[in-house]
Amino acid sequence: MGGLGGGLLVLFDILASSGDPDAFTGWGGPAGYAAMPIIYGTVCGMFLGLFPGAGSFIALSILDRNRPAAWGNRQAMVGGVGAAIGGILPAFFVVWIMGVELSGGLVVGAVFILVCFVIGLVVLKGILRFLDKQDSVVHNAL
Repeated sequence: MGGLGGGLLVLFDILASSGDPDAFTGWGGPAGYAAMPIIYGTVCGMFLGLFPGAGSFIALSILDRNRPAAWGNRQAMVGGVGAAIGGILPAFFVVWIMGVELSGGLVVGAVFILVCFVIGLVVLKGILRFLDKQDSVVHNAL
């Protein structure tokens, strides 16, 4: 998400200055200009991933307190919902940075929240599947 966000932040500047041969001199030449999406992506990735990750953690903590022995699919769903709820604040930030109109902003924000949900769900489901395989290997070895 951070790499995508950083690339989107720099994309318009790159396209606007693509026809100007002196445009690349301010960033240390073409190599420095190509590194800007990576730098922006690192910063955006830390910010954009912090809130959905924290939301997923909080939701899983609440689930663990209420139902300690919940199934893996339920844990993955709750983690995805927590990531989506945690992604609401960064969605406002992404819409503000892009500067889109209200209807476009609603679509961008909704897509961002949906992507947070899907990433939270898929990552947690993969982690749980990996842990189940390791538990079965350890159980069979004993």
